[in-house]
Amino acid sequence: MDRRALEGRVGAGLLQVMRRAEEGQEFAARQQGMHPTDFRCLGYLLAQDSPVSPRDIIAYLGLTSGAGTALLDRLESAGFIRRVPHRDDRRSVLIILEKAAAAAPLALHERIRASYAAATADLSDADLEAIATYLERVQALSEQTNLGLYQQAEAERPALQNTETDSRKNR
Repeated sequence: MDRRALEGRVGAGLLQVMRRAEEGQEFAARQQGMHPTDFRCLGYLLAQDSPVSPRDIIAYLGLTSGAGTALLDRLESAGFIRRVPHRDDRRSVLIILEKAAAAAPLALHERIRASYAAATADLSDADLEAIATYLERVQALSEQTNLGLYQQAEAERPALQNTETDSRKNR
């Protein structure tokens, strides 16, 4: 297979992985009677070895602070997390996952992770290194692209607001 065809397979495969992972997360969340973002948050907390700041959770999930607060409120009300004072900063809190209360959605996360781990079981360390390097490059490229899009949108926002104001004045 030539280089261009291989690159096409990689690109198509990556897109399909992203779509299928999103579909799977949404289905798993619905199966647990949860919002997909709540389910993703529990997965993020499960992957951490220590308490996490709300800011880190919000950044990971790409939420606004208001949406992040609502998310944490829902998870706390369900008993899945607990807010505890930050030992080094009296003004902030840390989030602790309550594994016993969240056992059902966490078990589903573990099953999903185990299935992904099985897909790499027969790959060599060199293969895994190549995959990891590629994914890290794509992640960095995506972050740069998104940042550029956000900056462009912010730069265009005042121009759009002025245009809307001018059109209202002309009515």
